[in-house]
Amino acid sequence: MQVKKLHFLDESLYWGRSGKQATVIELKCVLARDLDVEALKNALLNSLKVHTNFRTRPLFAKHRFWSMTDDVKEPPMFKENGRPRRLGTNETNGLMLYVSYKVRSFTLHVFHGIADLRSISAFLNTLLKFYYYPSASEQIVLPAPDSSDTFGCYEEILKNGAPAKTNNRYAPKKHDIFHIPEKSYGEKTTKQRVFEIDLPLKPFLAFTKENKSSVVPTLNAVIGHAIHQQYNVGNKDITCYVPVDLRPVFHFESGGNAPAAFTLPYSRKMEDLSLGKRAMYLRNIMKTQTKPESLYKYVADLKKKFDIVYSLRLPVGLLSKLVVKIGREIDRRSYTYGISYGGKVSFGEGIYPHVVSISAAAGSYSYPLWIIACEYNGVIRMKFIQSYESDKLVKAIYGDLAERFPGTRLRDQDHHMFDEFHIKCIPHRR
Repeated sequence: MQVKKLHFLDESLYWGRSGKQATVIELKCVLARDLDVEALKNALLNSLKVHTNFRTRPLFAKHRFWSMTDDVKEPPMFKENGRPRRLGTNETNGLMLYVSYKVRSFTLHVFHGIADLRSISAFLNTLLKFYYYPSASEQIVLPAPDSSDTFGCYEEILKNGAPAKTNNRYAPKKHDIFHIPEKSYGEKTTKQRVFEIDLPLKPFLAFTKENKSSVVPTLNAVIGHAIHQQYNVGNKDITCYVPVDLRPVFHFESGGNAPAAFTLPYSRKMEDLSLGKRAMYLRNIMKTQTKPESLYKYVADLKKKFDIVYSLRLPVGLLSKLVVKIGREIDRRSYTYGISYGGKVSFGEGIYPHVVSISAAAGSYSYPLWIIACEYNGVIRMKFIQSYESDKLVKAIYGDLAERFPGTRLRDQDHHMFDEFHIKCIPHRR
């Protein structure tokens, strides 16, 4: 067994995204044919040998989080019954992930401290290769053991220093932010209301190209307008929390976590513009917010905050609750909602015919609405995960999209309980 310190970004997620309402990402894969459970188990076992960080187990020692990496002999798999589980316990063999399955689908449940959506998609890609081609073929090249792991991306970025002086970075605390006025389910449950919208890819991308925009700003242009339609926003800004992948920006690879975040603001004056103009305008704002110097500032600010956390010698349970509480309160004050676009999910020609659809979800605890979108098989599938009951906003968003892009579909997926991760359940050593 190998024991090592977690990289900074991974550890920050253990501190700030734990507890009852932990950030557990679910990636669901629907297959064209009935699932072979034993083949899936073997594929999961082989995938864990390839993706080193996915088979780590957390340890708390010397007031910090560490990872214990060892071989996995029995991968955690369960028949889907809708029951949430506690990651890092005996139930998941100490791992921070598991797989649930139905007749023709399975879902990866992964704690965010292990990986981001891009890395979980890569893990899924590996799993499908082993599932359909356990001994390789001309079409498939199977990855080598331990060929994918996490990387100290924040450490590397900070070591290289600021790329330039930060200009025009939007700071929510300097603005009057609108918050969706719906009654939340509260902090004592992981219950969420879930909807799904399928958006036809081809006409949507044609529209974004025509208006010199892209997926995320165009979606924000629709969602911001729908929020204005349904609520009394006035002159407040509607702000969207958007994760951004640092890999292509700072030129590194990682099989773990590599996101930062930026704010995409929708102001009252945008209501006077057409959808195309709003999409173009938001695209220009996004370009400014995602400049390397702005993302460096996000990384540096987060590091300063956690340097303070590490200097506090409070009991781990108390300190963790404090970090989670402060982080969520800052997010609530700063953002109206969040959206994550995982981009195109691709498995190659050999596997493509076997997979019907891909979707992703995670609990929305910091703000009322969290949207995760994946592009696959000619569709952008968006999961709307909300911490309140009303369906009026998602129906308004759907109505605007369906009017503009025929073939758009809305599905009500009722309620869903997400998994938990409690620090007290993992090994503690002095």
